[in-house]
Amino acid sequence: MKKYYSIPFLLIFLLTGCWDQHSLKDSALVLGVGFDQLPKDKVKGTVSIRTSISKGDQTENINYQVSEEGISIRDIRNNIDYQIPGNFSSNKLLVMLLGEDLAKNNLYPYFDNYFRFIRSTLTSRVAIVKGQSSSIIEMKTYKDIFISESLSEMLEAAEKISVIPKETQETVYKKMDDPGTDLVLPYLEKIDDETIKIKGVALLENNRFTGKVLNNKQSKLLLLLKDKKSNTMSLTVPLGKNNGIVSFKVKSIKRNLQIKNGNGPKVKIDLKLKIDLTEYTGADLASNIKKREVENKIAKNIEKELKEVISILQETNCDALGIGRYIMAYHPDTWKKINWEKDYSKVPFEVNTKVTMYTSGIIL
Repeated sequence: MKKYYSIPFLLIFLLTGCWDQHSLKDSALVLGVGFDQLPKDKVKGTVSIRTSISKGDQTENINYQVSEEGISIRDIRNNIDYQIPGNFSSNKLLVMLLGEDLAKNNLYPYFDNYFRFIRSTLTSRVAIVKGQSSSIIEMKTYKDIFISESLSEMLEAAEKISVIPKETQETVYKKMDDPGTDLVLPYLEKIDDETIKIKGVALLENNRFTGKVLNNKQSKLLLLLKDKKSNTMSLTVPLGKNNGIVSFKVKSIKRNLQIKNGNGPKVKIDLKLKIDLTEYTGADLASNIKKREVENKIAKNIEKELKEVISILQETNCDALGIGRYIMAYHPDTWKKINWEKDYSKVPFEVNTKVTMYTSGIIL
């Protein structure tokens, strides 16, 4: 028995603990980062760092910002390390912002470094900023919340109401390697010191910002086309002269996307929407005939706007719907014959929309 009792004591000496510990008190926690293009191929990096200070018996969290220049992300990181207390740590990063001029270059190098560093978080949200990203990161707080948390919460809230797609470092990096799809990223604008707005989504081609932005409504319609509605989605549609305006929530989507392959690929998208009416300024909907009429008008209006979104995507050569991916998967022989960068903008699209009113509220 003595032999068995001695085993736990031997294990105590063998299990010496984790050799790879990194204490938070020795780290400079970077919660937000922004990158901007400078002349002569240099890049400016701005970080928002969280630290704690002691005030008597109390500990207070504070934010401070640091900016540095460099020729690469790693170079910027090293330069920032030289001027901050503690070790640069991005494993709690919440947001990554890209200035619009920088975003017009190949974005791949700005994500590569994070995937090579073992302690990087890959769940931080990514967005493009009108003008300089530093103008936002340098704001210590926004709406009385530290800037990084505030931006993360703002983007998350917009995702939940289907205004923008959720894009993190991980999802962006994976799509960059896919020749059959293009990225769209949330687009932010600092209006003044008190206001930051989500202005829609930026369209990218081959990992470069095209300079074209879909507004918030168009961004929602793009999510409909992608069958990516989140928790909820609200839309407002004018029904034409003397017919009023209707607002509704999209209760459910049923999308059918087909690639027809004749002389070249043709795309057909059928959308069936079930909606809950939230506002209607036209005549009453007591009769089924009137109800069907309104449903048809909503469908016709949405269909028109969906086609406009597709037209913008093709004009900018942004395959945000991943049509190339479908062709690669289901028509590999066709994919080998075409030059997708040149042929995508010429692909015919057919869009059909059907709307069914699930509820129209208490008042008909």
